[in-house]
Amino acid sequence: MKNDTTVDYKEFINVIKRGKWTILLITLLLTLIATSISYYSMKNAKATYQTKTSAIIGKKEDIVKAKGFITTYEQIANSYNIAKNASVALKVPIDEVKNSYEVVVAEDAPILTITANGESQKESVARANAVYNSFSKEVIRIYPTEVVRVMESSVETGTVGSSFKVTNVVLAFLLGLFLSIFIVTFVGFFDEKIRSKDDVEKYLELDVIGKLPKRKRRHI
Repeated sequence: MKNDTTVDYKEFINVIKRGKWTILLITLLLTLIATSISYYSMKNAKATYQTKTSAIIGKKEDIVKAKGFITTYEQIANSYNIAKNASVALKVPIDEVKNSYEVVVAEDAPILTITANGESQKESVARANAVYNSFSKEVIRIYPTEVVRVMESSVETGTVGSSFKVTNVVLAFLLGLFLSIFIVTFVGFFDEKIRSKDDVEKYLELDVIGKLPKRKRRHI
């Protein structure tokens, strides 16, 4: 008596073989769709320019003490007032400004890094400077004796967000592959047609004593 696991494995392989063209078609179709979407998104996307500015908070002799205020500085940097004052300086709606920059404070030092985006390099530099000025004024307003200094002036880091998304294509390929295998396996589970000697033995419970070779039509 044949092992059930071996029979199920053979049946699964046969189902995959019968549905190989369906698997290939679905996988190829989803991969091509993802490739087209990524390509046209890249072609039609507007270039986004990025600028970074770094600042250090506190005097040299107070750096160790300033480390204790890192969380406070981070909250100030991401507060509504910073975006509001920057939007006033830039004469741009506050929502637009707020969504165009990111402020990160180092974990082990009072160092602030501002990353600003814009539709031009000039715009990204202006936003980075406006956020820095807004932050330094807010810190001094809250802590009048504190000092905020530029550690690294606005550095243009080029364009972002306009590259071809290879990850999306790979994910689409894997999705198409697994989805097509699932569909073929699901359909094959309900398919009770007898196609091989294994099917005869399984469904009819008969022993196969012989097998006719396949012939081409012209030999008949």
